[in-house]
Amino acid sequence: MTRDGRSVRTRRGYTLVELMIAMTMLGIMGTLVAQIMMSQQRFFQRLSEQSSVRRELRNTLGTLPTELRGLSTPGGDISSFGASSLTFRATIGTSVACATSSNTVIDVPPTNSARTTVTNWVTVPSVGDSVFALRHDSSGVVGDFWSAHRITAVSTNSTLCATSPYSDATLDAGKARYRFTVTPAFSSSVTSGAALRFTRAARYELAAQSSGRWYLQRSELQNGAWASPVVVSGPYLPPAINGSGGLGLTYFDSTGVAIATGGDARRIARIDVALRALAQAGSARSSVTPNDSLRLSIAVRNRR
Repeated sequence: MTRDGRSVRTRRGYTLVELMIAMTMLGIMGTLVAQIMMSQQRFFQRLSEQSSVRRELRNTLGTLPTELRGLSTPGGDISSFGASSLTFRATIGTSVACATSSNTVIDVPPTNSARTTVTNWVTVPSVGDSVFALRHDSSGVVGDFWSAHRITAVSTNSTLCATSPYSDATLDAGKARYRFTVTPAFSSSVTSGAALRFTRAARYELAAQSSGRWYLQRSELQNGAWASPVVVSGPYLPPAINGSGGLGLTYFDSTGVAIATGGDARRIARIDVALRALAQAGSARSSVTPNDSLRLSIAVRNRR
């Protein structure tokens, strides 16, 4: 009791048992929160990896069909084919002949004509590329066909085809025209106005990178040598003999009969593509299990 008659209550701190219980509860709650956060992090990581894989598959979906649909297999556009690689003639440009000379030289209009552009290419044709000229050897379309010629020399000159109907003498003055020397010689039926198609040997294949992972890459034959490949998409599963690898190419003729590797490439009418992609992160799970896959059939259009 105090002098004024009020009682005094003694204040005590937490006991050791209470502190231990509180610390245990805080530890349990912290562990639960950490587990939830780690679970959410793994979920968003898997979601990001899945989105990345699908983006890579879309890259292939937008590249392969565009190039392979336009192949002329009867014309020999496919030079070699396998389960995880394909070598073919890729179209790099088109034009028309504005003049021919000596049956081995052909000139084309400028690429930047003022009125009508008839010369278009992704990259300028070079020595070693091929040009296909449309020949009219008889009346009607039955006698029309494309003849193949190898480019042996390329030059430019602003005075070529000066009076050609495919360019304006005034507005196109001073613009560069290309001249191509070829072998074998053109037929006499290839004259001014003949349609031209320029091609270059290209290859798609599944190849291992320095990281040890497999990617779909594309390379071109430039000036007689294969240029450094460009990665198109990936990574994918490694190649497999049974077709269960990252890239599986299957070839069929017009009746749906499969064509084995080493068979007649001129019979190919359809190419089936199977892709099995992996996540970029390379986690223990994604390094052995494909995250997504894609299958598509590409019908070869130019069968004449």
